[in-house]
Amino acid sequence: MCIVYYTVNPDSYSFSKSYIVRIFKEDENADVRCIKTVNFPIRNPDLPNKALSEAEDFGRLAVKEIMDRVAL
Repeated sequence: MCIVYYTVNPDSYSFSKSYIVRIFKEDENADVRCIKTVNFPIRNPDLPNKALSEAEDFGRLAVKEIMDRVAL
C-alpha cells in the first residue's frame, strides 16, 4: 500500500507570482519522497484564484493517475 498526496503553495516572494504543486508518495516503509514538482504562474495579477484552481486541479488529477497505476 502507498499513500499519494499533493500540496499547493504560493512561491516565497512578497507578492506571489506562481503556485507550486508538489506530488508526494509514501511507501510501506514510511519513506516519503517528492516525485513531481510543477509551477503554475499567475498570468493575471487580478485573478490569482484562476492559477490556484488550475494548480489544485492538476494535483487532484496527478494523484488519481498515480493511484490508478498503483491499483493495477
